[in-house]
Amino acid sequence: MVPSHLSFVGFCSVAAFVFLLAYPSGAVLLRGKGGEGYLSTDVNTSNASGIAAGSDGAAVNQTGAQRPPRVYFLFMAMDKVSNIGVWRSFFAQAPVSQYRAFVHCKFPSCLQQVSGSPLVAVPTVPSYYCTDLVSPMNQLLATALSHDAHDQNPKDKFAFISDSSLPAKPFAYIYSTLVARDGSDFCTFPSAEWADISGIGGLEVAVKYHQWITLNREHASRASQLWSSGHLHNLMAKFRMNTQNFQWSNNSFADSRNFGCLDEFWHMAALYGPLQNVDGFRHQSVNLPNFIGGPLQVTANAGWQGTCDTFVIWSKYLHTPGPNPFERLHSSLDPPSIPHSGTSARPGWWDTISLTGISAIRQSDFLFVRKFIDGPTLFGGGSFELAYSQTVVLDAAR
Repeated sequence: MVPSHLSFVGFCSVAAFVFLLAYPSGAVLLRGKGGEGYLSTDVNTSNASGIAAGSDGAAVNQTGAQRPPRVYFLFMAMDKVSNIGVWRSFFAQAPVSQYRAFVHCKFPSCLQQVSGSPLVAVPTVPSYYCTDLVSPMNQLLATALSHDAHDQNPKDKFAFISDSSLPAKPFAYIYSTLVARDGSDFCTFPSAEWADISGIGGLEVAVKYHQWITLNREHASRASQLWSSGHLHNLMAKFRMNTQNFQWSNNSFADSRNFGCLDEFWHMAALYGPLQNVDGFRHQSVNLPNFIGGPLQVTANAGWQGTCDTFVIWSKYLHTPGPNPFERLHSSLDPPSIPHSGTSARPGWWDTISLTGISAIRQSDFLFVRKFIDGPTLFGGGSFELAYSQTVVLDAAR
């Protein structure tokens, strides 16, 4: 049985399985030997298989030419992409061979806004808040995958971006960080947020994570195929999501009270399958193939795990013990730059920030940050777009 005081920090002391690593992005990760076996809760210390590529990371297309790995920026938007001028500056620094940018717009005003920008709109599909934002996510994946179907690189990455997000680093930094990783980036919530139901031999658990994931090409292709085949479209019904009254104070691990949205569970559950045979009273360590920041620690007191590319404020978990880059960035902000805290159901947001706060974002562990309203106030006066672009997007030397 796991001691009641065990936290994410406690996992790092289990040296046989996990050690603390600062990945090249600077993000705080729990990193261990990779391996197979998401469906087994037995400890597995075999090496994770990566995706082989040429010695220079280049792919060979049908003409015999080589191209470098590419990052696909996949924007999820409602009526607009906030602060699109910053994104224009960001992509202006990017070699066209190293990226593609696609956007799924829910409303026509968004299509009008992005016309002529570096963001290419994909055909709109029906979507519904919480119950199905996975359809537009996989529409973006399908379009991106088909766009270069005959010119692939196994080290390509597919990064989901919110319409209220901004880059936290220059393009060159984000590009080099993402393509250096062989696997996919999932930022998993503390385990109190995970979903569970009774299964054969123990609990069946679906891990909850931030929607803003980055997939490698293998995972992107599999996710697109699985969704098209109807796989786990019934996940929310299976885990009886949101069927009980939510109370902030008593949501806990392995209590069969499950809350959340499909986009916070589907990709990880589809790619790895829900955890099987989980003992809610025992610390278990699970190796996930191509899961950056593993092995995953399964225990009642697990904190943030995996790889968190995007800063988001969930006030309930801002001060979660253990490696916590969210708290670290938040604590580095000056008073005018402290964002609104949000609620239990909605993340916090910025409507004002200072130059000091913008610099803190640039120096943080994150590749992206959200949420920003469109056209926030720059404390002390001046143009937010110009200040942010000059401090974060154009300063590649920092």
